[in-house]
Amino acid sequence: MVDFIDLIKRALEEQGKSFDDLFRDNVISKNTFYKYRQRQPNLETVFRLANYLKISLDYLFEFGENNTFKEPYCYQQNNFYNNLIALLNARGISNRQFCKNLNYSRDNILRWKKGVVPSLNSLIDIANYFDCTLDDLLL
Repeated sequence: MVDFIDLIKRALEEQGKSFDDLFRDNVISKNTFYKYRQRQPNLETVFRLANYLKISLDYLFEFGENNTFKEPYCYQQNNFYNNLIALLNARGISNRQFCKNLNYSRDNILRWKKGVVPSLNSLIDIANYFDCTLDDLLL
């Protein structure tokens, strides 16, 4: 499991900011933020923090060395599903094989097609599986 609080701490330090700045600027409440010691945030929260820090998800989650943040993140309902299907097709991997390789239920693909967002851990696993970036999956 990714230590999300540690990742945010490093990003804040790079910008000369602290956790108190997040709380004071109403990006996230202190109570909510510290719950991420036990669980991962949802994608909306990750986008809000990345936008506040003007940091790409790939840089935040250490998928890349450079911060390629260009514009605020905004989840488009079918981007993930369409990008996933394009990656599967480009690599000649069936939905069945993909699910088997990652130990996912095939129902996940149906949920994603309907616009359900995968968990942060699933997104990271999928990006690692395809050796692509989180931005490749989401934008």
